[in-house]
Amino acid sequence: MALILGDGAPLLERVTLMWHGHFATSNSKVGDVRLMHRQNELFRNHGLGDFRELFHRVAKDPAMLVWLDGNQNRVGSPNENYAREVMELFGLGIGGGYTENDIKEAARAFSGWSVVGRKFVFRKEHHDGGEKTIFGKGGVRTGEEAIERVLGHPECPNWIARRLLSTFVAHEPERADVLRFGKLLVREDWNIGRTLSRIFRDPIFMAPGARRSRIASPVELVALVTLSTNSDLSPLDAVRAAGVIGQTLFMPPTVKGWDGGRSWIDPGTWVARHNMLSDFALAKGLDGTKAFGKVKRSEAVDAVLAVLMPEGVDPPMRKALEAAASSAHSDGHAVHKVAALVFTSPEFHLV
Repeated sequence: MALILGDGAPLLERVTLMWHGHFATSNSKVGDVRLMHRQNELFRNHGLGDFRELFHRVAKDPAMLVWLDGNQNRVGSPNENYAREVMELFGLGIGGGYTENDIKEAARAFSGWSVVGRKFVFRKEHHDGGEKTIFGKGGVRTGEEAIERVLGHPECPNWIARRLLSTFVAHEPERADVLRFGKLLVREDWNIGRTLSRIFRDPIFMAPGARRSRIASPVELVALVTLSTNSDLSPLDAVRAAGVIGQTLFMPPTVKGWDGGRSWIDPGTWVARHNMLSDFALAKGLDGTKAFGKVKRSEAVDAVLAVLMPEGVDPPMRKALEAAASSAHSDGHAVHKVAALVFTSPEFHLV
């Protein structure tokens, strides 16, 4: 969290968080924070590079293999957990053009992939060396070849493009845009950084419909509040705050990671968001002068909006903010009251 809050590169940290949700692995089962940290560094070091290389590296990541029962996958008694997620979640998506038999065959290919201590180990004696048929084509014998077969499937670039678009443009991107950027990803030789650069320069990124179209995840929300107000909130407190409102790092709820979108908001999490942000603005955490400058009560609304919602708000909300400022008992109190109302407005939770 320290890197998210300013010690790292913002885009790289957002991409690292994205891959943490895509290749979701939880310490609830791994039980080794060193392995989880090593996996996180893998995302950080390779997340903006060649997706093919990232996929292969994650495939042999010890935390991932522990999470998805790699040690239990042996010749004659294959465990399908890892192979299923390679197709369903990591490479192709649900309904991405594979069959149950493809999963069974891929599981055979991954047999023998194990973890000893904190290291990946290939146990030849547990590997099924026979030929496997995946997507109707034979010739696969190893786990590496199974990953290459997934990468060669026409839906793989579309699935990864969808992940990029849902993270940076819209939670539910248009299929036409998914297909367009899937083709672009291949043309860019699977380079995530170059593909994102093209997305950021594309009209869809700046389109009115993309502005404040996604509900901020808890980690995004805490980072947004902390960075925009120059707060001294510690990384540990930020992690705890994000956990309270629904997103504990290194602990995604399922193999699907976090669903995102509207799932971030329910009666419980909305109350938690409201209480956390009100507490931050009114009781602790927010230095109004540091965040917005030293302003008079009459300037409080404009000063806060310039930082938190520079695109402005609708007239009813502005009227409510002005009423809050005028009812404050001091200039500083006015700033805090206005900030609390902005933080807890539905609009602020959209990014």
